[in-house]
Order: sequence, then C-alpha cells, then structure tokens
Amino acid sequence: MVGQDKLSSEEIVRVDPRRIYELYDRWPSDVEDALKIQVEVPRKKYERVIYLAVGGSATAGDIISDWFLSSGGIEVSVFRGNLPKVSLENALVIVCSTSGDTEETLQMARTVVRKHPDMVAISAGGKLKELAEKEGIVHVGIRLSKAPRYTLPYSLFAAVATLRSASLLDGIEWELGETVSNLKRTSRDIERAVPTGRNASKQIAGIAARGEPCIFATSVTRSVARRFKTCLNENAKMHATYNSAPDFLHNEVEEWEQPDGRLQPIFIQREGDPAAQVKSREAFIRILEKKGVEVGRVLGKGKGNLSQLMNLCYTLDVASYYTGLLRGVDPFPIRLIDELKRSR
Repeated sequence: MVGQDKLSSEEIVRVDPRRIYELYDRWPSDVEDALKIQVEVPRKKYERVIYLAVGGSATAGDIISDWFLSSGGIEVSVFRGNLPKVSLENALVIVCSTSGDTEETLQMARTVVRKHPDMVAISAGGKLKELAEKEGIVHVGIRLSKAPRYTLPYSLFAAVATLRSASLLDGIEWELGETVSNLKRTSRDIERAVPTGRNASKQIAGIAARGEPCIFATSVTRSVARRFKTCLNENAKMHATYNSAPDFLHNEVEEWEQPDGRLQPIFIQREGDPAAQVKSREAFIRILEKKGVEVGRVLGKGKGNLSQLMNLCYTLDVASYYTGLLRGVDPFPIRLIDELKRSR
C-alpha cells in the first residue's frame, strides 16, 4: 500500500474542503428516506421493466438489473441515449435523470411518452419534471446531493419504491430491510476514522492509486464494476477499465502474457456468483500471481443479493473517493465534463 498517511482524518479534511465524506456517511439514511416514497404506478401488472437513463443516473437501472437477474425477478433492460425499436407492451418504463436536465434522457422520454403512458419519471426537478407534469406522467422527486454521482441512494431506491408499488418485488421484498441494516454496518466499517488495516475502502484505494485499475466482475456484478470505473474517473480523475465474465475469460486474459506494471487488477466477488465463472476467475488469479502480479479483491457482504450489491457499491464508491485523496486531488470538481457540456 502507498501513501496511506494521506488518509488520516486530518489529511482528508485538508484535501476535501467540501467534506464529501459526509455525503457518503449519509447513504444508509438516504436509502431509508427513499424507501418511504409512495408511488402511484399506472397499473399493477407488468412483465418487463425498461429503464431509460444516461451516465450515473443509469447506475440504478444497472444494479436493479443485476439484482433481478440473481434473485429471479423479471427482465430489466437499461437503455442509454438511444432507444431501439423495442416492445413496450406490458412494460413499466422508468426514466431517470438525477438533475432532470440530461438531454439524451429527455429525448428518450419524449419518444416513449407519445406511445406509452405507463411511465414513471425520477428526478430532482428540471425539465424532466416539467415534461412529466405536462404529459400527466407520474413524477417521483428526489433530493440532489451536491452532484448526481453522490445521489445514487435516492435515484436507486426511488426506482425500487416504484417497483414495489408495481408489485414487482414479490418474494424478494425482504431484501430491502436487510440491505438497510447492512449499509449501516458498512458505513461504520469504511468511514474516515477507521484505519487502513480495518478499512476495505482504504485498502482498495491503496491498490487503485498505484496505477490504472483493471476491474473484473462476474455476470451478476457488472453494475458494480461499471459504477466503480466511472467513480474513479470522476472522483479520482484517473483512467480505469472494467470487464465482466464470461467475456474477459475469453479475451482479456491474454493481454497479461507480459504484465504491464501500471495495471492494477481488482476482482469484485460475492456469494452467489455463477460457479463456472468463479472457477475460471480463480484459475486466472493464480496465473496472475505466478507472474508476480498483485491482485486486489473486494468481497460483498450481506445475506440478500441486493444487500451484497449495495455493500460492494458503497465500499467501492468510498474507495474511489479515497483514491482521489491519495492522488492529492479534490474529488468534487468535474471541470472537463462541465467544459464539454458548455461546448455543446
């Protein structure tokens, strides 16, 4: 591990003048608040969920998709930016823009609303709320936590509350309470006062900060890997890649024939990962270790599938924040993204 003295409470406050860690500390209570939301869905019988969003707002759909895939829920399809010719029959459409002003999301919403009334819009306001009010679409208001990427608990669990209202959590609704309890435990384990030796987020940050993280997941933790990659981009201002099994076991393995010291492999694991993928992953890790490559692992804790996914997501979100601090950068500003938006 390198530079772990940079993760003392005093150093964290110095590099992070906006105290972003306080936003992460609030995640469990934010989830509880979001789950109190009552949503009046258009009807009660759906066979598919279509989730429309872009960027960080799409993370909620990704996590729900992995959750339903591993827990036996219905199909959840996430579309970013463009909507193909897809059947909307018997589908509940959820459109999410945390800010409410993401143009690509608004365009998808306008396309769907003309032909499909069974839609729920989630945002902190903005043009999406205006569109919903104009078209008579159900709108779920959420609170924006300084920046969209820190608002995941609201966007995700507002969508979960919507699914609950649509009677789509039959048999798995028990996972919600366990997820909240697990997030409270996780918060205590990864907060800034916990030293590196007992803090999984700080340990992963120590690996990620050494080079370019290569994040590997299974087919039911892809959402977490993608989220970690994007948070490293935004919080730590660094390059990162992600891939998931079974694909990386058929192609990306070969690039490690001659390991590049800049690359830092990090494997995302949880109970319930597909057995064949676990077997191949462990064989791949043994190959890496024989070549002298240090491997990072993060293991999801919890009982239910949603609980484990959120434990992983929470641990790695905070790890991306600590990685930024290890690199000496303020995690909050996104100057290049803002410049790109102004240039459109």
